[in-house]
Amino acid sequence: MVGSRSDFESLTERFERAREWNARARPRRARREFQALLRDLDSYDETDLTGAGRQTWAWLIARSWMGLAQADLACTGDLPAALGLLDRALGAAQLLDGIERQRIEAVTAGQRGSFLLGAGEPAEAVRLFDRVLAVSDDSEPRDLAITYLNRAFALSDLGDVEGAVADNLAAVQHAEAAGAPVLVAFARHNSGYYLSMLGDAPAALAEMAAARELAPDQDDGIPLQGRAEVLYGVGLLDEAESLLDTAIPQLLKAGLRTDRAIAEYSRARCLLALLRFDEASAFAARARTHFMAAGYEQWAVLAGVLELEAALAPVRRGAQTLTNRAIRRRAVKALEAAREGDAAGPVLGQHPGHAARLVAAQWSLIAGDLDSARETLAELPRGLTSAPLTMRIQHYTVQAELAFATRDRARGLRAVRAGLGLLADHRSRLGSVESVTAAAAHAVDLTRIDVEAAVRTGRPAALFDALERGRATFAGTGRVTPPDDPGAAALLTEARGLLAKARLLDAAAARERERLTRRARRIQDEVRERSWRHAGNAGAVQRPATARELQHVLAERGDDTSVVANFVVIDGLLRCVRVDAQTVTTIDFGPAEDVTERVRRLGADFAMAANDLIPAPLRAAASSSLARNLKVLDDILLAPLRADGDLYVVAREPLLSVPWTALPSRSGLRTAVNSYVARGRTHARPTGERRLLAAAGPGVKHGAAEAHAVGEHWPGATVLTGDDAVTEQVRKALATHDVVHLATHGQHDADNPLFASIDLADGPLFAHELDGTPLPGSVVILSSCEVGGSTQVLGGEVLGLTSVLLRLGARAVIASVAKLSDELAARVMPRLHAHLRETDDPEAALAAALTDVAEPVPLVCFSSVEGLAAG
Repeated sequence: MVGSRSDFESLTERFERAREWNARARPRRARREFQALLRDLDSYDETDLTGAGRQTWAWLIARSWMGLAQADLACTGDLPAALGLLDRALGAAQLLDGIERQRIEAVTAGQRGSFLLGAGEPAEAVRLFDRVLAVSDDSEPRDLAITYLNRAFALSDLGDVEGAVADNLAAVQHAEAAGAPVLVAFARHNSGYYLSMLGDAPAALAEMAAARELAPDQDDGIPLQGRAEVLYGVGLLDEAESLLDTAIPQLLKAGLRTDRAIAEYSRARCLLALLRFDEASAFAARARTHFMAAGYEQWAVLAGVLELEAALAPVRRGAQTLTNRAIRRRAVKALEAAREGDAAGPVLGQHPGHAARLVAAQWSLIAGDLDSARETLAELPRGLTSAPLTMRIQHYTVQAELAFATRDRARGLRAVRAGLGLLADHRSRLGSVESVTAAAAHAVDLTRIDVEAAVRTGRPAALFDALERGRATFAGTGRVTPPDDPGAAALLTEARGLLAKARLLDAAAARERERLTRRARRIQDEVRERSWRHAGNAGAVQRPATARELQHVLAERGDDTSVVANFVVIDGLLRCVRVDAQTVTTIDFGPAEDVTERVRRLGADFAMAANDLIPAPLRAAASSSLARNLKVLDDILLAPLRADGDLYVVAREPLLSVPWTALPSRSGLRTAVNSYVARGRTHARPTGERRLLAAAGPGVKHGAAEAHAVGEHWPGATVLTGDDAVTEQVRKALATHDVVHLATHGQHDADNPLFASIDLADGPLFAHELDGTPLPGSVVILSSCEVGGSTQVLGGEVLGLTSVLLRLGARAVIASVAKLSDELAARVMPRLHAHLRETDDPEAALAAALTDVAEPVPLVCFSSVEGLAAG
């Protein structure tokens, strides 16, 4: 057959389409098209072709063999067969003129390098990529982009992340010059991955988001896998695991076998951190099998180490018991894996030999073989400075555990503080409250080791200090300025409108209400994801408070009656460190589940007692039950504390849901609650007029009257009711006013606590949209709503509207932890403000306002101990 110009133009178009399928990770489609193209090219008689036609024909054959090699390897995993196809490409290249032949030979060398990279030979791959770039010029920007992309992969495998970032930037430039948006998207996605390896998760997620906009229809699993890796590093483990659950079948469908195995390994890590040990072990084993099949030895060893770690975790937590002989066998197995890892070498900054030694040392510690644990740790580089954050934290955790086991407490504390210091630096880069709290997930084992060691000392002050060391690391906010994100603001406005519309629908329109609510939830998820891209700018984290410092503060102000009660649940048992000016003691309360059940009953009783639609006899029964349960909780929690004066409760759930002020023995006494011992609060008496805003939301029966009654106590107060009480006004007031009173209904969203909200005229105001807004040491009163609730996330941190307001700088937040009737709130709130204006003491004002109120009121003052200097 003699080829015409139009023939070769058509064949070239077919080649470009087939190559695009490879770029889009559609290897099966690409393979079919390259095979058909090669058959058609083979129908031409070389002797009938001359000049430019012959050169185009030979070029198409060579490039089609290369494209087929890439697609075939992705489909079959047969490396020798793929290399054979590249040899055929080189054979066809011999028909080309000198310069074009050299280009094909260079690109083929680059493709051979990418194949070797996939087979776990990054050093040889870099050598081939260097050779390609040495003879390349700007005339083939697409080939240059691919070569830089591949060399970046290889460099990151070898631990040269800075080099990978530089190569990836070059890949973006050449891909843009080639007019290849899919390649640009791929390169920007990879830039995000490398930025995450350098510790900049917000920038990484921003790059990946930009990549998604360039290639929105990419569904080969790569974007999901990359985002999951970054979210795991942040500590957003549920979100990462969910993405990987979706990514794995997509990767398999696209023929990306090695990436599928990496995703399985990553999912195993997430499952392990989520304490789903059996699933973690299964996915680690699956990943190891797939890595071995692909010949990727480094990853196979890492997956095997993760299996051993998944077996270790339940034993360390006392959930499983093994014989000492079985434990020692696992330590030996981990050391064998360490030697295999040393031979295999590092991958993506992780050294399998180092990972295995950390696990081996932990098994030895469980076996009581301290000498073996010490010898194993001594083989590791000091600080593991080139390792990922999670491995470095694990290193400090094992060092601390060994030091505590050998009774070298000073050395153990140095390791704990070093590990928490790493995490403090990590969280300082994160801008959203959700990311800051999620980072605590990486400290679970480190803080547990610290607390357990403190318990073994028998010294209450040591336990208090250990609790606050971990809690202070993740306190506060990530930003001190609101993020500049008009897109998020627009999305929140849309979600608010949808929920406001749903609120107006009656029961007959339940389906439409559900549809609007689901749509609003999807928008909220998008807003959450955008917030993870915000960088931190809040500076250093708070220095933890100590028991000695707290005693000094209480003694200095001559306070002989105040008590600080720091609660913790250890091994299912509720324990408290009680601090007053003279003593620090420990009190044991028994099983925590008993208190949890009592708190649950209280919530149900408050809900029934506050519901006017329930028949009076049933409400009376609920009120009697409520009184009994409050008395029981008082006897359980307060009687042992002997708190006859001010009480500062430091706790996590379920104790944050206790209506402490409503417990009978706290009547008329100042009571404050917080999730950690916060600093920076001083009690300055009023020196001038303070600005108050009172707003009433829709559906609150006595809301407008309550807002006006509150406003009468404050000269110059701003009162918003009806259509004037909108989210924008309240959001501004929170940032500018000294006292903000909100007589609104609201909800705590347990599944999505940053979307706890209060209802205003134009829809809900979400906790999320306050993130980054510094509050001026204000007092915020949330009336007639149940938004005093919180959700405890993995790592122990709590999220909800109240916690967000405190993190952003509120001096105190008075909110209800259970149902509060509109009528009762309207009676109590004016009294509270009368005392607050006179004393500027929110705890005392609440105590005075509730004195002589016949029925229990579940309002709680969330604040902190006065007098602890900031730092």
